[in-house]
Amino acid sequence: MQTQWIDWLGVGSAVGIAALWLVLRYRRNVRRQRAAAGQLGACATGCAGCPFAKDCSGSKLH
Repeated sequence: MQTQWIDWLGVGSAVGIAALWLVLRYRRNVRRQRAAAGQLGACATGCAGCPFAKDCSGSKLH
């Protein structure tokens, strides 16, 4: 029973690390969504010169 504080310290640090990981992951996803909001979608991009490009219907451009 004298080392019970070590158990609580381990559990607390594991929960803290998991919470920090979730917060950082949420911030990264929000940042990516904000950055992608100003960009054009796939159908509005001009990929006419690319051999792998497809139009909005799914057929190849060439």
